[in-house]
Amino acid sequence: MATTEQIANEYYEKGMAQVFNNNIEPGIDNLNMALSIYDEIGYEAQYIMAMRGLAIGYGILGYDSKMLSKCLNGLQFADKHSIRGAKHFFYTTICNRYMLLGDYDGAIAYGLMAMQDIESYGPEFENPPSAYLVVYLNLCYCYINIHRYNEAELYFKRACDITKKNDMNHHDFTLKVLNARLHLASGDQQFIIDNTDDLMSCVKSLQVTIQDYLQDLYMLCDTFLLMNDYDHAIAVAQNLKMAADGALDNSLMLKLESAKLFMRIYKKENDMVKYHEACVVYAETAIELNDAQTEKKLLDMDTSIALSIADTPIDLL
Repeated sequence: MATTEQIANEYYEKGMAQVFNNNIEPGIDNLNMALSIYDEIGYEAQYIMAMRGLAIGYGILGYDSKMLSKCLNGLQFADKHSIRGAKHFFYTTICNRYMLLGDYDGAIAYGLMAMQDIESYGPEFENPPSAYLVVYLNLCYCYINIHRYNEAELYFKRACDITKKNDMNHHDFTLKVLNARLHLASGDQQFIIDNTDDLMSCVKSLQVTIQDYLQDLYMLCDTFLLMNDYDHAIAVAQNLKMAADGALDNSLMLKLESAKLFMRIYKKENDMVKYHEACVVYAETAIELNDAQTEKKLLDMDTSIALSIADTPIDLL
């Protein structure tokens, strides 16, 4: 018979798997179950991880207030229970959200806070090498986007050192994209030309989600656009559209992102006909996504009201 902790872990593992595979809302439900059990049994470390998972899920859905609330709760919990080396999870989640919104100065502020926490206290919490890697990749990405290439190069090298030391390959595509952009910034366009086939082969094999690889595809697309290589930029956008068409959940979000990418390409190419077509797809998808989210919110309200009534004594009804 499974122990209470094992049951909580099952909820947590299933919830995180669902979040990272675009099945966000069921994932949030499972993470909330895990959080509740971890709180009940006093498993502080996993309570923090479940809270972080919820923050990631709400961030993916674009529920910024809920995402921030979970991050603040996690930070306060760490302080209250004197847990060191875990705050970076929440700083990184906030950093990622700023990155997606294009506020790279804000992202850097939280990225540096994450780095300070994990470099100072990382060994005091069960932090895998990937936690350090994500911090450095985020900072590299942000510094590239504000054209501070010396800082970007510094964090790129730190990220590469971690992957080599720990024989990690999950982020190989991200490193290739960042490397290509840094070479372009140094004037070495030939490096990208020589490695285009390898980059596009990687693109075709990706399992793109809202959480994984989306920013990499944007940066790779922008790199090709800076080279006026519209054919490969369009190929990147088409692969994102294919991922959206094949997604089981959050396909509308991915479709919206692919439309944004096509808009960016055709505007740069000055193809106004295709640009306007992409604008129409974006608008129609945005309306469809808003309608779906509104329907979900109404269902959640109805469920909450029904549960509240069920818990109310009959004499008070």
